Amino acid sequence: MKLSLRSRGLLVFAAVGLYVACVGLLLSNERDHLLDMARRVERIHDEEAALSKSLDALSNGMLKLSALPPGPWFDDSFGEDAVLDAELLLAGLEGLQVHTRSFDAEIGQLRGHIARLRQRPSPPALAALQQMMPPLHDRLDRLDGELRTARAELWSRFYNVYDRVTLITVTTSLVGLIVFGAIVIMFFRRLAWDIGRLEQRAASIVDGYRGPALEVGRSDEVGSLMGAVNRMQLQLRQREQNLEITREQHSHREKMAALGSLAAAIAHEINNPIAAIVGLARSMATVPPSEGGASPPRLILDQAQRISNITRQVAEFARPRPPRLELLDLNGLVRTTCRFIAYDERFRSLKLQLSLDDGLPAVRAVADHVTQVLMNLLVNSADALEGVTSARIDVATACTGGEALMMVSDNGAGMDAETLARAFEESFSTKRGNTGRGLGLFICKDLLERDGARIELASTPGLGTIATVRLPLGGAPG
Repeated sequence: MKLSLRSRGLLVFAAVGLYVACVGLLLSNERDHLLDMARRVERIHDEEAALSKSLDALSNGMLKLSALPPGPWFDDSFGEDAVLDAELLLAGLEGLQVHTRSFDAEIGQLRGHIARLRQRPSPPALAALQQMMPPLHDRLDRLDGELRTARAELWSRFYNVYDRVTLITVTTSLVGLIVFGAIVIMFFRRLAWDIGRLEQRAASIVDGYRGPALEVGRSDEVGSLMGAVNRMQLQLRQREQNLEITREQHSHREKMAALGSLAAAIAHEINNPIAAIVGLARSMATVPPSEGGASPPRLILDQAQRISNITRQVAEFARPRPPRLELLDLNGLVRTTCRFIAYDERFRSLKLQLSLDDGLPAVRAVADHVTQVLMNLLVNSADALEGVTSARIDVATACTGGEALMMVSDNGAGMDAETLARAFEESFSTKRGNTGRGLGLFICKDLLERDGARIELASTPGLGTIATVRLPLGGAPG
């Protein structure tokens, strides 16, 4: 998924917000526990306060009721005092009703005793009220003890939850700081590393680096910038290749033009003495030939004709041709090129043999390109035959499958699979020293592909190499 730096920043911000929200939810839950326990402690405190009032009222009532004299000393004033004390106790028990309903029976009994004492104070009614006090006091004491125990337990749980909340807060803060800090550090560290690689590669391209493209492992703006640098490198390389090819073609045309001018001048200068020699030879034709050989005039005529043929071949080869697709006689172009290059000293120690298809139709190509390709192939074969005994180069033409084939083969050292796979690479050369720049086959391939043709190589180590050029016929599209 392609994410920009801004999107990644928003994603990290959202992750931090989600983490904080989860921690806040957890702490909120613990806070609710704390608040619940605080409310329960408050309720217990209120119960203890109400119970304390009830116990005080009960204690006072029991003391006063137990101090009332029974028997004949009892009168109506004692009954009124007992009712007053009993009503105080009843008010304390009713105060407990807010917190507990466990004293409903005692409250009912107490109201009954108060009603009887009001209706008719008597020692039996007072005695019944006095007998009710001790069990009620015991129950209130037990309730007081239970409330104290519950309060202590709640406080213990409160402190435990408080400690847990503190631990969660500290732990989640440290974990969040470590995790998100590590993520931020890794992000900026990788970003800085990629920017450094990008800066280094850009500087290398300026210095002439044209190797493998920069590996792009990002999908954000930095990755897009890396892709742009790679495209820039590719475009610079293609532009340099085109400039180099154009330079080579221009150099080739200049050489051919200079050679044509030189050939024309030489032919002009040579033709005059040749004409004089031919005239003298014809005037001497009456001289009888020497015994067992040709006559001197005939020898002069043969050598003069040979000089004339050489100058004509050089002039024909160096004749400027338009750099456009046209119908060509491939066999004639091959013969002219091979006759011309045969004067190179590298071809004096090897056998250059032609095997041309006389029925080959015209091909559609750029003559200058075909000449340049054939010369490069012949020179490469001659270099590969250095030091080989019985060195031989075969040049053949044929027609098959709607194409014209031009094949150049040699019996040189050949190439292994790895070298063959890189043969058309720019600046790749197997020639020793600085004799090759690795542009010959690269330029050949580019020139032919521009003209709608193609070139193939086949090689066997120790047996030689075959280069096959496939050219479209004259009726085929260019």
